[in-house]
Amino acid sequence: MKIFLKIGIVFAVVLLASCRDTKKEDAETKAVLEQIEAVEAEVEKINESLKENENELDAALQELDSI
Repeated sequence: MKIFLKIGIVFAVVLLASCRDTKKEDAETKAVLEQIEAVEAEVEKINESLKENENELDAALQELDSI
């Protein structure tokens, strides 16, 4: 019985340690995902700005063509 008890204790310690690591990895993953979402939002803003600039340039080119 003592052998099974020792094996059970070792298994419990390993299980607890792996759960702790999983929580740490989950927190790190969440932080990275938040950074990615922030970058995606910034890229969308830049894309919208570029589209506005493109429209302004097209309008200016059309004015020049009409001269």
